[in-house]
Amino acid sequence: MNQTVSQALARKWRPRDFDSLVGQAHVVKALSHALDNQRLHHAYLFTGTRGVGKTTIARILARAVNCEQGISRTPCGKCQACVEISQGRFVDLIEVDAATNTRVDEMRALLENAMYAPTAGRYKVYVIDEVHMLSTSAFNAMLKTLEEPPGHVLFILATTDPQKIPATVLSRCLQFALRQLPPDQLADHLAHILTEEQIAFEPGALRLLAKAARGSVRDALSLTDQAIAYSAGQVGEDTVRTMLGAVDQQVVHQILQALAQGDGKALLELGNALAAASAPFGAILDELAAIAYRLSVAHFAGGLDIDDPDQAALQSLQGAFGAEDLQLIYQIATHARAELHLAPEESIGFSMALVRMLAFKPGGQGSVARSAPTPATTPSTMSGTTPAFAPPAAKVAVPVPRVAAPVNLPLDNPAKTPANTPTKALMNSPVNALFDDRPAEVQTASAVPVTETESSSPASVSAPVDDFDESPPWDTADDEPAAKAGPSSMQAIHASPASVATASLAQGAVPFSAPAMVQSTSGDLPCAANWPQVSQEVPAKGLTRQALVQAELVEAVRDGDVLQINLRTAIKAYTEASMVTRLETALGQYYGCTVRLQMHFGEAQQTAHAVQSETRRQALEGAKQALQEDPFLKDIQNLMGATVVSGSERTLSNTGPADI
Repeated sequence: MNQTVSQALARKWRPRDFDSLVGQAHVVKALSHALDNQRLHHAYLFTGTRGVGKTTIARILARAVNCEQGISRTPCGKCQACVEISQGRFVDLIEVDAATNTRVDEMRALLENAMYAPTAGRYKVYVIDEVHMLSTSAFNAMLKTLEEPPGHVLFILATTDPQKIPATVLSRCLQFALRQLPPDQLADHLAHILTEEQIAFEPGALRLLAKAARGSVRDALSLTDQAIAYSAGQVGEDTVRTMLGAVDQQVVHQILQALAQGDGKALLELGNALAAASAPFGAILDELAAIAYRLSVAHFAGGLDIDDPDQAALQSLQGAFGAEDLQLIYQIATHARAELHLAPEESIGFSMALVRMLAFKPGGQGSVARSAPTPATTPSTMSGTTPAFAPPAAKVAVPVPRVAAPVNLPLDNPAKTPANTPTKALMNSPVNALFDDRPAEVQTASAVPVTETESSSPASVSAPVDDFDESPPWDTADDEPAAKAGPSSMQAIHASPASVATASLAQGAVPFSAPAMVQSTSGDLPCAANWPQVSQEVPAKGLTRQALVQAELVEAVRDGDVLQINLRTAIKAYTEASMVTRLETALGQYYGCTVRLQMHFGEAQQTAHAVQSETRRQALEGAKQALQEDPFLKDIQNLMGATVVSGSERTLSNTGPADI
């Protein structure tokens, strides 16, 4: 009794000529012109993923050059050479698997036979598959032969990883990159094959198979063989979906409907049902992202693609989401897909992704309330009190006094400074607590001021001066309004957070404020009260400026035209003679007279750097307190279990005038 074994579709339907090749038109065009014009190269390199036709094209090319009817793009397929090549027994077609023949000795033995003339054909064709698996020595052994082979030899190399091939080999070959086939083209190809095989099928089943093949024709045909066996000769959509473990589109549409309606309960019920059914959560997130993409394209293109198989189902969802909603769903789905393995369980990660889609939906029913915390303003007085950080409250429009436009005050040239530039009102610095033995008037004079900028909106952000190398934002026209308004009218207004990322900023923290910028004249003397301010105004850069802001004034005496200054610093390097000379030059330029400086080594407390450090510490404490009381952050913590990473808090401005 004769028994026949059915042949796999991938082998049975392997193309025998260029006309039956699917999806590689750019390669077919180049090779066809080369064959028709008799312009053959001695070495070809075909690259691409598995199952796109690298070895198939190599065999078609071998038939084309060895056909007894002559070299052409259309071999006859009937002569002895064509038949033997199709059956894999042509003596002059040598196929080598480089994955199992990686050693240099095997490559040398192979190349030694290349010198002999072909036995039966016109060309001796060497097809080396997975050539990137060869060792470095094997590549070096074939370089000379590959560059200048005998006229009767043709090399065809194939690889899925061209990056591992040495550049010396790549430069000796004509390279052709084979492309993956799109799902629609693969589905059409499968439909043609199943029609010829007289096997019933459903178009939806072929779309699933083509999508699962990921651009590989061989994978698509292998999956089709499996589907035929699984469904007992009829390729149906339901059976293929079950076989592949694919996502039911109705479930994805139900999720999107619940998102459109803002129904959190229905979303969680769907998540629990999918978890009980051990659904492929990664595939569901992929489908959500894919549908969000298709709806986004339809939003800007004016409608869905008429060839979209899910057009009817997506039509009802098209008007339910705005462009921002679709962007949000796509981003959350793709991020959750990448982070699914980090979740305690995949079902938990999937459910949290659905909750995020609903919680952050712009203007949706499940969106998180985004009330902007506004710190209560504390009047700034001359009494020496420190600014208090009030807990966040509801949005309240606080009037802000108008301030005239700033004028640039050049600090590098004291002669250009207007003589009538006033001193701004000072607010006591918290660092004054370190110097309890000083008189009250001295503590008040060494305070840190608070500045403001012009604002037309009650939600404007106060703009502190962060670098004393920049011009101070004051104008002489501001003196009179500021004096009328008084220190109590100075307020810091902060903008509301725009996203979760800004919640980590200090919503209620008072930004760093710059000391009042007063340009001294030759008649002024520095004192312990104003030295932190003076040390920042001196026109110095780099290490010289750093030495000034980290030094404490001990004494300053004028002796005729000479100003004698005594400083103390905790950094011994600043007491060297070269540094003292540089400091004398900078201070002399600032005061417009000769300066004699004495720099002593010892503990320094009342320095500009110490004042700024204490101000920054207090601002950071206020930032932490404001974050703890922020209602927006509380909503995120209650809804999603979020936590604030300790040490990640930042103030609105992280630099200060004493920073270098």
